[in-house]
Amino acid sequence: MATNKIYSSITEVVGNTPIVRLKKIEEKYNIKTQLYAKLEYLNPFGSVKDRIAEALVEGAWKRNRYNRDTIIVEASSGDTGISIAAVAARKGLKCLIVVPESISEEKLNMLDLLGAKIVFVSKGIDEAIRKAKEFTDQVKDAVMTCQFENKINVKIHKKTTAKEIIKSIKNLDYFVAGVGTGGTITGVGEVLKKRDKNTTIVAVEPWKASVLSGKQIQSHEIQGIGVGFLPKILNIKLIDYIFRARDYEAIEYAKIMANTEGMAVGLSSGAAICAGMKLGEAINNPLKKILIIVPSSAERYMSTGLFDDKTQSLSELVTLFGHPDLDTTKNSDEQQEPIL
Repeated sequence: MATNKIYSSITEVVGNTPIVRLKKIEEKYNIKTQLYAKLEYLNPFGSVKDRIAEALVEGAWKRNRYNRDTIIVEASSGDTGISIAAVAARKGLKCLIVVPESISEEKLNMLDLLGAKIVFVSKGIDEAIRKAKEFTDQVKDAVMTCQFENKINVKIHKKTTAKEIIKSIKNLDYFVAGVGTGGTITGVGEVLKKRDKNTTIVAVEPWKASVLSGKQIQSHEIQGIGVGFLPKILNIKLIDYIFRARDYEAIEYAKIMANTEGMAVGLSSGAAICAGMKLGEAINNPLKKILIIVPSSAERYMSTGLFDDKTQSLSELVTLFGHPDLDTTKNSDEQQEPIL
């Protein structure tokens, strides 16, 4: 997070995201366990993927060296692509991001704004990876950053995210994170386990794409997690529990964060909050601490189900708020005072 220091590059502002205790949620839902959220959407490009973007691009540079024709290539459901596109723009490099057709309109607009070229695939992130590799093999100056198999992804989370957590919370009992590339949960999880083997690592995946649970893969709405395969960098051995979040739960619990804590978070964040809250209810111990990674904001999902059903009729509002002066049974010809 930025301070009163003057920075020479936007990438210097990445990291040191705040951790906030979810006191209002604890009180409203009678959760005795301490709930904490690490707000990764407050990174400068808007997600946890900001942490790895520059390191991935720099790693590609060390392998291949850049020239004025270099094209940075990645397969992404959106957030990593946006972060890499921002870094590429800062370095004056061309950028091509291969995305599934299910990507939100907001993410597409951000990629376009940052100057990235966009290629669509129909079947999901695994097809996007194949297409990105195919392009890289065929185009001389194309360099792929490979977020799903690049160990730099894990190293960055060990070096930054994990250290920030340890500095802020002593004796953390549970760590909850969604699994996309596996970089966050592996990097942070390995550091936490090394520090205290009793720290419990909880992985969150979509109900319809529960690869970790060995279930059949279906399409789902929780962008950013549940990629449909086991990423090479994921250390599955350190995971103690797996939570399967339904699409509607991701939406419901994202709305709980907004309506209760005033934090507008995205769908994968909603899934993680769902896992954290249900875990907290089950533990029901005021001495235990749960930290939840909140990877991205709601603003990248405005065209999704998270923002459906925005309007309510006057009668519904009267029922909701119980306002004694608003009688919707009056004759419609009567002049009504404006509500606002």
